[in-house]
Amino acid sequence: PAALFTEQRRAAQWMNHRYGVPIIGWRHEMETLSRQDALDWYHTYYAPNNALLIVAGDVTPDQVKALAEKTYGPLLPTKGLTDRVRPEEPPQLAERRIVFADPRVAQPYVIRTYMAPERDPGAQEKAAALTFLAELLGGNSATSVLGKQLQFDSKQAIYTSAFYSGTSFDDTNFGFAAVPADGVSLQQIEDAVDGVLAQFIKDGPDPAQFARIKTQIKAEVIYARDDVQGLARTYGEGLTSGLTIQDIEDWPAILAAVTPEAVVAVAKEVLDRRHAVTGWLVQEEPKEKTE
Repeated sequence: PAALFTEQRRAAQWMNHRYGVPIIGWRHEMETLSRQDALDWYHTYYAPNNALLIVAGDVTPDQVKALAEKTYGPLLPTKGLTDRVRPEEPPQLAERRIVFADPRVAQPYVIRTYMAPERDPGAQEKAAALTFLAELLGGNSATSVLGKQLQFDSKQAIYTSAFYSGTSFDDTNFGFAAVPADGVSLQQIEDAVDGVLAQFIKDGPDPAQFARIKTQIKAEVIYARDDVQGLARTYGEGLTSGLTIQDIEDWPAILAAVTPEAVVAVAKEVLDRRHAVTGWLVQEEPKEKTE
C-alpha cells in the first residue's frame, strides 16, 4: 500500500514533469510494450555517448584511458542522440490533498511534500539551507524539533521525520511524515505538525542544536569522501544531476556557510501549503455483506 500511495502522491505533485510517472511506467502502458521496444530503448540510451565513467583509485590517466578504450571502445555510440528534453512544471498555485485507503494498511500516517529547489549549478545555497532544515526538523527522533515536541513532549506521534535530497536534475521535494499515537487522528497529528513548523519559523533554530547539526553535516561530508567508492559516488551523483566539478568541490564550503537566518528564510519560502501535496494513508474499512 505504501508504494501505491507514493505513486499517487507523486502523480499529484507533478502535473507535467516526468517525475510524476513511476520509473518503470504505468502498468497499462507497460503492458503494451514488446521485447523489441525494450531492446530499442536499451541500445539507444545505454550508449557510450550517453554515459559518464567515474574512476577512483590508485591509477593514472593513461591507465584509465587504455582500459576505457579496451572496455568501451567496441560499443557503438548512438547516432543523432539529442539532449534530454526537460518538461517544465507549471507553478503550483493550490494545495493538493489525497486520501489513499487499503485494507492491508496496518499503520495510518500523514505525509506532506513541498516543491523545493535542487542543487542548481552555481547556486546551491538554498539546497544547503534545506539540508540543514531537514536535519533540524526531523533528522533524529530524539533531538529533532518534530521528534522532541511530538514524540516525547506531547506524545502525539510514535514516529516523525523530515527529508530532502538536493541531487536532482530538476526541482525536487522537501517533506515530512508523521505516524500518530493511539487515539490521535490524522487530522490532529497534521495540525500538530503545522503548529510546530509555524513555531520553528517564528523562533528559528536553537543555537546549540544548530551548532550540533553543522558539526554532524560536516562529518557526513568528510566520511562520504573517506574511501574511493564514496568519492566516486559523490562526483558521479553530482555530474549526472547537472552539477559541475566546481559545484561538487564547492559543496562542503557552502554547507559550512549556512546560517540560522538562511534556514528560516528557506523555510518561509518552501513550507508553503500552496506548493504542497498532503497525503493520508488509511486503512480501508471492510465492506458490509449484503443479503
